[in-house]
Amino acid sequence: MWTLPLAIDDERRGNRFAGRFALTSRARKTQHLKRVCAATAMAVALFANSYAFAQGSEAKAVRATTQAPQSCTSLADNPSVSQASPSLPARPKRIVVLEFMFAEDLAALGITPVGMADPAYYPVWIGYDDARLASVPDIGTRQEPSLEAIAAAKPDLILGVGLRHAPIFAALERIAPTVLFKYGPNFAGDGARVTQLDWGRKILRTIGCLTGREEAAHAVEAKVGAGFARDAQRLALAGRRGEQVAWLQELGLPDRYWAFTGNSTAAGVAHALGLDLWPAEPTREGTSYVTSEDLLKKPNLTVLFVSATEPGVPLATKLDSPIWRFVPARSAGRVGLVERNIWGFGGPMSALRMADTMTETLLSLLAPSASK
Repeated sequence: MWTLPLAIDDERRGNRFAGRFALTSRARKTQHLKRVCAATAMAVALFANSYAFAQGSEAKAVRATTQAPQSCTSLADNPSVSQASPSLPARPKRIVVLEFMFAEDLAALGITPVGMADPAYYPVWIGYDDARLASVPDIGTRQEPSLEAIAAAKPDLILGVGLRHAPIFAALERIAPTVLFKYGPNFAGDGARVTQLDWGRKILRTIGCLTGREEAAHAVEAKVGAGFARDAQRLALAGRRGEQVAWLQELGLPDRYWAFTGNSTAAGVAHALGLDLWPAEPTREGTSYVTSEDLLKKPNLTVLFVSATEPGVPLATKLDSPIWRFVPARSAGRVGLVERNIWGFGGPMSALRMADTMTETLLSLLAPSASK
């Protein structure tokens, strides 16, 4: 049995990603372009206010565990855990997940949850092993999961995230033993040395320990590492090592985007591929707002632009600010469109998909020296 002294969750109460795709019906179809963009924009505003994570001593623990597989340790010493029930099952078989990352991690470990939040949006933004998760019962939204639906699933373990589920921890615990994770490393204490990719790996290993799938977790990490090495080799052979890239997320706002920063998952992936992510400075959320004007003085930058809309919307339609025509990357043909199911806040398998997509998109574009 796992044990943990009663912990006090340090996340803020009441943070809600209300605009972030809160459909409760699996049958509801994808929203129209404007509604999707508006939902994404609302999510941005709320996300920035709710992403204050972890405690100051977490960096050393994460760095240590990303170097080599380690045996399972007490949850009391695990920096990724925000709050947990005092007693947990040794081999849970019926797990409910309240966040996409945990559904992805379970699937990667060969486990099918008995309930998950927002299943209709998982294929849109994560998409890993959709077939396994296609028939998992809907237990409500990630912001407001249904306690009745969770209880009906008869779980023996519930996995949630502190920034959203701390206010209902007691209610969840009355249904089944519960573990809430912190969603990322502490910016103030960790700086750029620990990325959200490192954190996602730590959470995967912890879930592997909670479910008795430690070896499976190590195998997933090995697969991800091999994928990173393969992509890095392709880029090096093409002479693209060290290239400066930006991973921009469309938000549905007029000429305003998220640029993933030096402590984001995108930064961890770029570093693994031998690339130089711009902007390199870390931020609390791992993102920073930018406009096309911020790109004007970046002559060697290649921009990878992640869509927030349905497939098929041309890149030119998205880059509609008149300033874009003067951006060096745009005029040189070094802006690549990435379709929307490459989510920057997923687990290791999402990071592998990001690496593969980053590599393919970059190789489809001219190198800075060739486009002059």
